[in-house]
Amino acid sequence: MQTLFEYMIKIAASYAAIYLFYWLVLRRLTNYKSNRLYLLATALLAFIIPLLRLDLFVNPQTISQSGIINYVPSLHINAADANLSETQSFDISFIPVTVFISGVVICLLHFIMQFISFRKITANASLMSRTQSIRLYHIDMDIMPFSFGKAVYINKYKHTLAELDDIIKHESVHANQHHTIDVMIAEIVCMLNWYNPFVWLIKKAIKQNLEFLADDTVIKHGADKRSYQYLLLKVTGYSPLNIASSFKLSSLKQRIYMMNKTRTSQKHLLKLLFVLPLIVVMMLAFRNDDAPVDNTTSSSRDKAFMLGELTYNIQDANIDKLVKNAENESLLKLGKEFNLTTIMNEKDRLKTLLEKNGYSNINSHAITFLIDSTFENNRCAIEINIDLQRKSSSFNDIKQTGKINTDVHSSQVQTKQNINNAVASTAVVTSRQNKI
Repeated sequence: MQTLFEYMIKIAASYAAIYLFYWLVLRRLTNYKSNRLYLLATALLAFIIPLLRLDLFVNPQTISQSGIINYVPSLHINAADANLSETQSFDISFIPVTVFISGVVICLLHFIMQFISFRKITANASLMSRTQSIRLYHIDMDIMPFSFGKAVYINKYKHTLAELDDIIKHESVHANQHHTIDVMIAEIVCMLNWYNPFVWLIKKAIKQNLEFLADDTVIKHGADKRSYQYLLLKVTGYSPLNIASSFKLSSLKQRIYMMNKTRTSQKHLLKLLFVLPLIVVMMLAFRNDDAPVDNTTSSSRDKAFMLGELTYNIQDANIDKLVKNAENESLLKLGKEFNLTTIMNEKDRLKTLLEKNGYSNINSHAITFLIDSTFENNRCAIEINIDLQRKSSSFNDIKQTGKINTDVHSSQVQTKQNINNAVASTAVVTSRQNKI
């Protein structure tokens, strides 16, 4: 759950960077085809960028030592408290998951309703003409001209022949250049990222740029610019479909401004190259600073192991019964993960349990843990020994058992190195005093 939440946060950050780059650098350019490619490609690439590993392109040692890389702040979501109970973790994670799924379902229902409306509107459409590229339909409704796929829908009685010519040219651009694909992708991206306001802005930018592209193509093919702009002001009607490319969908003021704008020089296309450093910066921000560079620097204190076997070796029958009766309170569970902190807390729990029941002669070696790391797949076996009379043990005796005791109260540096050696060599972990 934590991994999914972190992934969603990184996707949201990616879309924010993508839109801000478009708004600051590309929005005013008249290179509409390039803008279309940028918006469509980055809308899909945002799902992949958080998954890219920087160490696949840069040596991990260089990553950790580079001042430039470390200057870029790392976007990292801290994991939830490991001491939370399973019930608490479930309750916390259930809320955002439910909200997220509910939002996706609502957007999906709205998407389906759009298709239902489209089918109702076009059910009685009559075919006016058909060419190799598009189909032209007449709808006897007060509706704004629109296109979907390879079909163009108009009300021929609402417009003059000259107006119909420009309208059909405009909608034909949408049909021939497959703009419906862009609109569908924008809708799906919004559906999966409904919580992110930048995604909705990108969706609006995609549709608006498609209108700029269609307007620009019509003007290039000989339409009178002034008459065409008056036509945009004149066309009215009902436009209920977000999934279709309507003739008058985007802001008229912005469309007229872009039509009258001086053509952008082709050299401005070089600005698209700044997308590459933008992607690199996002990859740097999504790097994992907590990932170990090598075995000597990894933190064994927080490294998780799987508990495959748990046994008790208690000589005193009364203590054995006392511990077994409170076994459900143990922090070490079969099949669950544990780390050095878990063992330390479990030792403190057992010591407190004994003290509450009248045992006061508890020295530092009375409670020991034998950790056998020879299991495969990071699984370990633990034997808990409780002997209130125990004073010391020889190194040779421990060596013969094939298991080594870990003193959780010994030096943290030595303990971390011992656990590290146990994982790396599948040997047994040892502590400075060979005892707990």
